[in-house]
Amino acid sequence: MKVSSKTLYTLHFLSALAIKGRKGPVHLREISEEYAIPFKFLEQIAILMKTVGLVRGTRGKSGGYQLTEQPEAIDLARVIKATEGEILPCADIEGGNDVVGGLLDKIFQDQRDLVDSRLTGITLAHIAETARRRMEPAPMFYL
Repeated sequence: MKVSSKTLYTLHFLSALAIKGRKGPVHLREISEEYAIPFKFLEQIAILMKTVGLVRGTRGKSGGYQLTEQPEAIDLARVIKATEGEILPCADIEGGNDVVGGLLDKIFQDQRDLVDSRLTGITLAHIAETARRRMEPAPMFYL
């Protein structure tokens, strides 16, 4: 499975919205600076995520981007499929042995199903909550 920088930045973007977006729309500039994502690239990602229906944009001073669904409803498999296409794509070839080809198709389909089910079990809510806990400053104790 190929996970490109586009997919990783998309996951950063959506995670940022899950973390910050509970209060309202989040500006791309804020995410770009805080997450070190090139702004122009982030704009392209936002447009793609808007096209596939995972985010919505609001114009104006108090505008920005928000998730269209709760973070618990958005899983990693869905995001990866939206940015990369099929998980574990396999080339179609002409020729070869039918028996071997059938066995290989079955093996790769089983692996796709396994990876898909694993990624479906991980949501933006899980990533956001884990990241939020790790980003919080440690409590200070004074004696």
